[in-house]
Amino acid sequence: MKLTSAVVVLSAAAASVLAATYPPTAGQDLCCAANQVRSRAGLAPLKWLPSIDSAAQGHSNYQRGLGHITHEQIRGTPTFEPADRLTSVGFVFSVAAENVGSGFKNTDDVSTMWENSPGHKINILRPVTVCGGAVANPGAFYTIDFAKPMRSSDNNGYYTLQCNGTKSLGAYTSGEPIPHNPQTQTPVGHKPTPAPPKPVPSPPKPVPSPTKPAPPPAKTTAPPVKSTPPPVKPVSSVAPVHTTYIPAPPPLPPVVPSLPPPPPSKGGKCRLVPKGSIAAGKCKPCKNCGTKASPFRR
Repeated sequence: MKLTSAVVVLSAAAASVLAATYPPTAGQDLCCAANQVRSRAGLAPLKWLPSIDSAAQGHSNYQRGLGHITHEQIRGTPTFEPADRLTSVGFVFSVAAENVGSGFKNTDDVSTMWENSPGHKINILRPVTVCGGAVANPGAFYTIDFAKPMRSSDNNGYYTLQCNGTKSLGAYTSGEPIPHNPQTQTPVGHKPTPAPPKPVPSPPKPVPSPTKPAPPPAKTTAPPVKSTPPPVKPVSSVAPVHTTYIPAPPPLPPVVPSLPPPPPSKGGKCRLVPKGSIAAGKCKPCKNCGTKASPFRR
């Protein structure tokens, strides 16, 4: 989205034009005058759109309230810059420009001044396709906005101006001109009267439909499904299986745990004394092995 800032026009003396009257097609007249400039430059004429007239009218009213011309309104508002004002009326554009002026007797005078100002003339000759304008009194504050829609097909729905030189005879989309009725004497702080609410039509009464016999209940039992087992292919041949005999390993000999040798006796060798021996009565428990043995060595 591209916005071209317009050059501000220097105000002229307005004392002699405060009581002047303006035609009801001021916005269309401004566009017709711009088309005269474009025609001399070999460019196509601009179409006209009421919503752009509305954006221009709002800005002319704002300038009249300030008492001087400007391209900007209050920062942060939806109508701060020309791009914001076009967006606020629902116009989606790719190129936009604006010229303003005040203190001129009529639309021809301010249009002539714009043509003779290089910066303003550039805006008139830009690659735009539609325009709209307005004037607010007292003070003769003029605004004209130029734009090109984001979609070129939108041009088909805009109004063609029927101009007689720099004056408009109306605008039309078919064969009949459509008169334009812009706001020209809107006082400061004016609030438009809201339109009365449209009556809401009552919903149509339901029409009873003729009764029809109920359809028979659907069958829930499914027909039996025939199942055929898959054919079994006969085994034509079986491959021989070769086996190899592996003898079992010989059994291992039993493992006999080895007992530790008895501990050596202390002192002498213990011997068992047979019964009836002289030393039989003298046997005492051996301190080494715990048995009754002779403590004597033979």
